[in-house]
Amino acid sequence: MPCVLLSLLFLSSCARLPKNPEKQESFAKEMQQDLFLPRHKLELLKHAEEGESAFLLVPENVEALKWRLALIDQAEHSIDFQVFIWTDDEAGRLVFERLLAAAQRGVRVRVLLDDMPKGWSDQVTALVDRQEGINVRRFNPAKARKGAISKALHYSKKFRELNRRMHNKQILVDGSWAILGGRNIGNPYFGLSKKYNNLDLDMLVCGPVLRDLSEDFDEYWNSDAAYPGYAMHKEFSEAKLEQSWQSFLAQRAEDNQLLEAAGIPTEYQSWEDEFDTLPERVHYGTTETFQDSPQVKGNERGERLIYQLEGAGVVSQGEALIISPYLIPSKAMLARMGQLALEEGRVIRILVPSLQSNNHTVVHSHYRKYRRRMLQNGVKLYELKGQPSSETRALSDSPAQPSKFTSLHAKLFILDRRWVLLGSLNLDPRSIEINTENMVVIDSPSLAEETTALFESYISPENAWQLQLDAEDYFFWEDDSGKRYIEPSRGLLQKLSAVFFRFLPIEGQL
Repeated sequence: MPCVLLSLLFLSSCARLPKNPEKQESFAKEMQQDLFLPRHKLELLKHAEEGESAFLLVPENVEALKWRLALIDQAEHSIDFQVFIWTDDEAGRLVFERLLAAAQRGVRVRVLLDDMPKGWSDQVTALVDRQEGINVRRFNPAKARKGAISKALHYSKKFRELNRRMHNKQILVDGSWAILGGRNIGNPYFGLSKKYNNLDLDMLVCGPVLRDLSEDFDEYWNSDAAYPGYAMHKEFSEAKLEQSWQSFLAQRAEDNQLLEAAGIPTEYQSWEDEFDTLPERVHYGTTETFQDSPQVKGNERGERLIYQLEGAGVVSQGEALIISPYLIPSKAMLARMGQLALEEGRVIRILVPSLQSNNHTVVHSHYRKYRRRMLQNGVKLYELKGQPSSETRALSDSPAQPSKFTSLHAKLFILDRRWVLLGSLNLDPRSIEINTENMVVIDSPSLAEETTALFESYISPENAWQLQLDAEDYFFWEDDSGKRYIEPSRGLLQKLSAVFFRFLPIEGQL
């Protein structure tokens, strides 16, 4: 019987997970060149130099969802899906339905989800994992699953281990195409949320880099931290399953009104025309992949992504353009910024959310502590407006769902108009020291040119305020309407919350 994604979210689950359940290792499948996606990859790479991969930048949310559906619908061999958050909403249910359809037509599907955001219940995870052709694993789940006191005691005892979450995001299909970047699976990432939609960024990728990405996925899939889904729940009622499946189908039918209004295909289709447009749209370049170790137990965390980047010599010689939704610099980072900008004359420009556009006020409250120091160190700071231009909102909102405000979720580094770094990494303690992250570093001047143009549009006066200090060392926010000395926000309650959160001793966890 087909299983449901999230309809069983609130049903009871086992109180404690079994220790060390049996699981089989599996690895990326060999690519078969006669399939649709490998054929289109080879056609696209005819225009590349040896060793280069192809990249399509995807800043528009609805297009990002369509490309995910395109890869899933065209899959004939394998899908490997790694993501932090997967929510029970129109976008989440649609992507799940298409994955299930791929598995039912013979595609091997592997889904690796982090355990902390509860988008999938334990029962749903077990149900999906027991279906033919699809396997689900959860990253680093707590063993205590039921009872507030039991879970709290377990978490306090295993805090260091359980606090390590998998923030990586990638989709790999038929060993030949991938999507990587900042987006999770849920309405705010695809322009379908009423509250806020994210200004986000990821890339469609094909080429030699897929070998490295597949190895990266396999490392996580076969790690000790990847818990087999079948073991997360034992007992099932056939009557309840049938009832829940019918409920899921009814909910999916209701979802179609919003999805169709947004221009998103709600049924399986051929995407050949879309792939035929790619030769005129992509960039080419050489690529290196980086990711944190999936190790969660013990005091060692394995090799950290941020230190791998330093070891690889990934640093700007003249200009660094950065977009980060969460920015809480360490003392070492602050000192390094000052050395580069003040002593060596390098340009550092950073775009972050304003308080008005921030979906996590608590993070903004701690970022505020470091703004003055960054400005004094020569860093140019820009803060995205909650109500940017209509052109920019067209990237974040779908036609069917204008949101109350635009938030920022893209993670992007552009070095010297040549190197593009894209992945899941934020510039905050949780990304740098606690969670696991992944990133690609691309040597492509043409891709850097496009991303630089995107950066320049985001920081333009109609989209962002430039934060500065006046002669008396007071902050002011400047845009095309002039200067303002009162911090932009969504209201008094948010301002008071930002003040309150600032005094909570939680900065190292943000």
